[in-house]
Amino acid sequence: MKKIVLTLVTLVSVSALAQTNFPESMNSAYEKKHEIRLGAVKLLSGHSLELSYERVKDRNQGYGLNFLVGFQSGEDVLNQNISIAPYYRFYFNQSQEYGAKGMFVEGFADLYSGTEYVYGNSYTVDPYGYYYYDQNKENFTDLALGLAIGWKKVNTIGFVFELKAGYGKNLIQQNTNASGVFKGDISIGYRFN
Repeated sequence: MKKIVLTLVTLVSVSALAQTNFPESMNSAYEKKHEIRLGAVKLLSGHSLELSYERVKDRNQGYGLNFLVGFQSGEDVLNQNISIAPYYRFYFNQSQEYGAKGMFVEGFADLYSGTEYVYGNSYTVDPYGYYYYDQNKENFTDLALGLAIGWKKVNTIGFVFELKAGYGKNLIQQNTNASGVFKGDISIGYRFN
């Protein structure tokens, strides 16, 4: 079934691209100011869904919002259930044609909540003499401020490929198992008007 669906999607995509002309002067990435991206690695790993929106202010700046919903649960995982992270980017673009591409530095604030498992003071002993400390499931909310660096490629019709990595330090410290958050992914997306 998967092979049939994949074959149909490929055929439709190829036929649509074969019949479409992409004039550089009409509706190209040179005039587009809005961008939406999907965090591919997080989604494919089953960890979370991360969507990003960016508004291109000019060829050197952009600002936007990341929204993340976590999927994983369990005692061995630090669960980030939901995250909203506004950001501002500065691009180091050498090209004069259009902006918001190439190397960038990003400042962000990440408001997130989740669950963590904390060992309690009580324990149980099994018949073999092994001690097992009881774990409590606790919810937390925290705010992190941080920086990220990355690189973005945009083609002339607006398809986007992005690499990003960064770190934010927790300010509230409700999350006792981590002092901050990692921000990063390989993202794909599209730039539009």
